[in-house]
Amino acid sequence: MSAVRVAFEVPTIFQRITPGLDPEQARTEVMARAQAQGVEIPDERIDEIATEYQKVSTLLAAAGVLYSGSCFGQFDNDGIMGSLTIGLQPLSYRDPEIAVAGMTKIFTAEHGQNAEVSAITLPSGQATLVIRQSPDLRMPGEHTESGEDLPIDVAQLQAFIPVPQSAVPGAQTLVTVTFSTPSTDHWADYCELLVPLLQSLRFLPNADADPAPAPDVPPVGRPTAVFG
Repeated sequence: MSAVRVAFEVPTIFQRITPGLDPEQARTEVMARAQAQGVEIPDERIDEIATEYQKVSTLLAAAGVLYSGSCFGQFDNDGIMGSLTIGLQPLSYRDPEIAVAGMTKIFTAEHGQNAEVSAITLPSGQATLVIRQSPDLRMPGEHTESGEDLPIDVAQLQAFIPVPQSAVPGAQTLVTVTFSTPSTDHWADYCELLVPLLQSLRFLPNADADPAPAPDVPPVGRPTAVFG
């Protein structure tokens, strides 16, 4: 178990994908969401959706993802979509500022002119911010008129934040916030939501005797969620 819990305000447009569900929990959550939306789905279809959802949930947990959410049909309901993840991984460092300076230098060299890389100061501490747009996704040729794979531009924001030891004594943890969307025309709209999220992040020690429970259903409004 990580020594760090992460608290943040969840933007209302995101619906949570819960990491670490077993098959029965996945089915229960799929059914609850269908009922909340007033959608009637046959049992066999519920089983299919739950199976796929549980696979994704397991992968997220194995990757150290604390929170994962998706959104669809925002901003004039034009079908745009995006995904958000917040994850933890170990990182050895003595000083967060030195770690950020090193990451900023490495990412600048790695991405060259294809990304904007900068060191920023958040209320929770120093961070490296990477913003880039690239054709990482490709639509298979079987679904295009030309019969050739079609590149899809994806805009991505990542914030890499070493947890300050002033917040969690002895912390050796990197928090990574990643947002991706193929809806590049609405990048500015998404940034208006991401900035408050980044500013709301804070880190807390993880007490084994009093773990923070993760909600079983997507939160409503903009509550402060605690994961870890």
